[in-house]
Order: sequence, then C-alpha cells, then structure tokens
Amino acid sequence: MKKIILSIFLAITVLFTPLRAESADKSEYTYSVIDNTVTITGFTGEPVFIDIPDTIDGCRVTEIRDNAFYECDTLKNITIPATVEKIGHHAFYACSALESIVIPDSVTEIGMGCFCGNSSLKSVTISENIIQLPESCFRSCTTLKNIVIPQNVTDIGDFCFSGCTSLSNVSLGEKVHNIGDCSFYMCDSMKYIYIPPSVDEIGVYAVGFLPTSDGTEKVDDFTIIGVKKSTAENYADENSFTFENASDSIHAFAVQCISGKRIDIPSIILIGSGIFLAIIIIISKYKKNSYKK
Repeated sequence: MKKIILSIFLAITVLFTPLRAESADKSEYTYSVIDNTVTITGFTGEPVFIDIPDTIDGCRVTEIRDNAFYECDTLKNITIPATVEKIGHHAFYACSALESIVIPDSVTEIGMGCFCGNSSLKSVTISENIIQLPESCFRSCTTLKNIVIPQNVTDIGDFCFSGCTSLSNVSLGEKVHNIGDCSFYMCDSMKYIYIPPSVDEIGVYAVGFLPTSDGTEKVDDFTIIGVKKSTAENYADENSFTFENASDSIHAFAVQCISGKRIDIPSIILIGSGIFLAIIIIISKYKKNSYKK
C-alpha cells in the first residue's frame, strides 16, 4: 500500500514540477547581459503588464534598447526600475494601448521617437535628470492632455509633441533654451503657452499652428505669455499672436483673469499658494466692483 501511495506521489511530483518551472522562468521581455549589466532588448508574446526588476541574474538593469517594445500594441502598463539610465530610440514606438509611463529619475537619456504614436497615453512623468527631449519623442500621443517639462530640460526637439491633439496644458521649465521646429504643431487644444525668458530660440511653426489642405493656419485666439522684449514676444509679433506680458507666472495668471480670459497656468509654475489665493480674491472683488459701476 505504501509503495502505491509513494508511486502516486512521485508521479504527481514529476507531473507538476515542469509546470512550476515553466511559470517561474516565463517572462514577456528579452534581455542580454554585458559587463555585468542588463539591457532589455525586446518582448515575447502579447504582454499587457510588465514589471521589469532592477536586477536580473544578479546584474543591474541599466538600459532599454532601441526598438525594444516597437509596435507592442497589447502593452498597457510597464514599470521601469530606478536603475535604468537610458531608453533607446523608438523603444516604445506605436505602443497604442500604453496608458501611462513613469520615467524614473535615474534615466538621463531617451531616444528620438521613443513614445511616438502612443494613442492611449494619458499620463507621463519625465525624469528630472533628462536634459533633452529628442525629435518626435511624444509625437501623435493623441490623448495626452497635460505635460510638465522638468526643470533641467534645455532643449525640446523638432516635432516633439506634434500631433498631440488633446494637449491643452504645458509647463516649461525655466532652463529651456530651444523649442524646436513644429515641436507643438497640430496641438489644436492648446490655446496658450507660457514661454520663460530662458528661451532664446523658437523654431518654425513651433507653437500655435495647425495643418490645412493648403498648408498651415493659426490656432484661433492663441496667446503667448512671456516677458517683454523676449524671444517669446518676438515670436508672437512675427506670427501675429496675442502676447501677454508677464514678469512672472503669478502675474501671467492675473493678466489673464483681468483680461477676461480663463487660463489655468499649471501649478508647477505658480509660486506660493497663499499669494495665488490672495490674487484671486482681489481680482474677484475688482470684477464685482466693476459690475456695480
């Protein structure tokens, strides 16, 4: 009897052990190990949720290679560990189901077209240590509504946010020097942008323009907010956009309220919540008194 029970037990063990091993080894990404560091090179199957660990085989994961998840149209969410330093060009190109992405602060470089064509992308957090947003990086992310450009970014590449048709709020860091050609082209939900005085170069059709069958046209009632005698004012004058003078972002917000236009400057560029509240109260009283007159 004991022999029979033992035989059954061994049979069950043999039967299920391979299944457990297969499950443990199964992953939906591929990788290579070079010089004791791991590079994520691609994917297998039709992954939906991927959680990349910070170490694999005892080695740190430091890079996501060029084209690694190219046209992975089933991927909805991916966790990038805080050991990754570089994300290659077109790494997440046309991941049409990807809904959000957090680029950890360990990342210092992302390649051109990295998130281009991610039509379901609604939330983006960009590493504070990235200096350049390259060409076509977030191009045609048609459901993205808000973006905060980190303070260390100095250059926004050509076509970087072109075709982001839902994008309405953009916060530029105070170190941006260049806004490339067509970088916010065909962003028809954008009605204004605050351009800090650090910007000394704005490319052709960078902001405020849409394509037409005959060429281009301006976004209706588009407003440039900036400092007098700046590159922002020159761009507004050259393209016949409304320009609002602002010595700082608080003043910019106040100018918009007084002029009768409701423009929500993103919180990242509002300085001091107490001062902000006081300004709103003063403006409110000002309007009431004007109505009484």
